[in-house]
Amino acid sequence: MRFTSFVIASAALLSTANAAIKGFNYGAQFNNDAAKKEVDFEYEFRRAQNLPGTDGWTNARLYTMIQHGTQNTVIEAIQAAINTKTRLLLGLWASAGQESFNNEITALKAAIAQYGTAFTDLVDGISVGSEDLYRVSPDGAGGNPGANPDTLVNYIKQTRDAIAGTSLSGAKLGHVDTWQVYVNASNSAVIDNLDWIGMDSYPYFQSSFANSIGNGPDLFFDSYNQTVAAAKGKPVWVTETAWPVSGETVNQGVPSADNARIYWEDVVCKLVRDNVNLYYYILQDVQWGNPSPSFGIMPGGDLNQVSPLFDLSCPNVSSSPLIPFPLLLLSSALSPLAFALLAHLSLAAVVLSYFFHTAPPGCSCSSPKYQPVHTLAWAAEPSVKSPFLTTEPTGVTAPEITSANPVSATLAPSGSPVGNDPLPSNTLSLQGAFEAPNLIVSIDTANPAKVLGNGYIAQLSPTLSSVFVFDFRPEDQGKTCNLAFHMPPPSPWPDMSPK
Repeated sequence: MRFTSFVIASAALLSTANAAIKGFNYGAQFNNDAAKKEVDFEYEFRRAQNLPGTDGWTNARLYTMIQHGTQNTVIEAIQAAINTKTRLLLGLWASAGQESFNNEITALKAAIAQYGTAFTDLVDGISVGSEDLYRVSPDGAGGNPGANPDTLVNYIKQTRDAIAGTSLSGAKLGHVDTWQVYVNASNSAVIDNLDWIGMDSYPYFQSSFANSIGNGPDLFFDSYNQTVAAAKGKPVWVTETAWPVSGETVNQGVPSADNARIYWEDVVCKLVRDNVNLYYYILQDVQWGNPSPSFGIMPGGDLNQVSPLFDLSCPNVSSSPLIPFPLLLLSSALSPLAFALLAHLSLAAVVLSYFFHTAPPGCSCSSPKYQPVHTLAWAAEPSVKSPFLTTEPTGVTAPEITSANPVSATLAPSGSPVGNDPLPSNTLSLQGAFEAPNLIVSIDTANPAKVLGNGYIAQLSPTLSSVFVFDFRPEDQGKTCNLAFHMPPPSPWPDMSPK
């Protein structure tokens, strides 16, 4: 089991040759309700491709296929994308009923006919809807009509029919929504009909929790991990996330450019390193208006005349000196001892390279200010959006946590006897004989052959099961043992910290 788990992990570490998507969300109009024209989209796309401190963000997510102010005319962002070779995540607005969705399909077909492969070769995927399930949930009620799961499944099928037999027939269909709707079993049919899952997450708005910038990255990655666990093996794309640069304080969430930089470094840079498809919210949102909060990385003004509000570079994580995968396999065949030695050296290199970053020459980046150590968040993210507006997300009240909600925990030593008294705060003070598990394996409940996790951390979740491996002494054979869980104090090692 140890051999198989490590081989799988090593293969995963070595399978990141294809760079992931890096892009921004782009609305169809400015804050004064003026429609964006081809020249406006092209100006934004070119600026995103030449941001200082980056190697260019060359992807764009659109909310609609319709040019603002028209019934079903193709959005001018398509021509701008062709001009700039910007890759596209298309959006079909799905919260306004069947007639409105018919117009989206009409515009999509017209774009295929008008631009052909010059357009379709740039398409990374199609999002059928955006936060529609959130809008019909108790948390999102009143913001927009939204769409229920059956309606969305119908729209997804209509989209597949519309692109069948065209140069866009191979496009991957997804849906974008707040993460907690995906872990709701009532929305399972939507996941079944998708090729990928789009997740929106804004820790700044999670006001029922400790949502300071120090906790923000942990809140985000908790939401991401819960979405991955509920995605039934489908790829999870981060379609919206950000920390505001200005606006009101929400509980402990303080908007500022400095905090946005911390979030960029601890969340965005990690997603980029891990090759997760990502669309940041947003390049610029203060043209012809001043939204509050504001999430734009660029201030108001001419995009080519202003500088980003914070450093967009990422700490350089030098390539890990991993032992080549074939060498690991060969060593396992020739000598178990050699395999174990090489495996542990490789794993140690990965761990050390994660914590001791080397900044690139001339980079003013600081070292990471945050490591996840906080409890799991169960909260609704923003936001209700117009299908066209470049606007800020809106906050929502988080639902109360109940025992039915998934909770992540770090397992502790278990043993016998264990009384009814609360466990001590330090595992070293446990009284009596106890055995700690030497291996903890999380597996997919729906697919027990699928191993999840790293072999040391288990999650309590309706979608995951955990296998505990103990080496009991012969003298304990036949005895009844209790399984005790202990929450250790924060650790400097993220994978060993309580979640």
